[in-house]
Amino acid sequence: MNAALIAMNNEVVCAGSERLLSPLRAEGLLYRLWVTGTARGSTVHLRIAGLTHEMRLRITTLLQRRGITVDVADALWG
Repeated sequence: MNAALIAMNNEVVCAGSERLLSPLRAEGLLYRLWVTGTARGSTVHLRIAGLTHEMRLRITTLLQRRGITVDVADALWG
């Protein structure tokens, strides 16, 4: 996969992740999301201030099994 295809794939993964997270956003979840990718696949990175174990599980459940790696961590801001 060339760099342009990787970039397009990252944009699609980002948009899809945002759509899947919209119910949590409606509940008031604030996060930073970005996607990195290589020819081997994409990683969705989420940083959430005050991340709880329950919220990590909810997010992981929403995003897993989509052919991506999920990186969820507590944020230093907030």
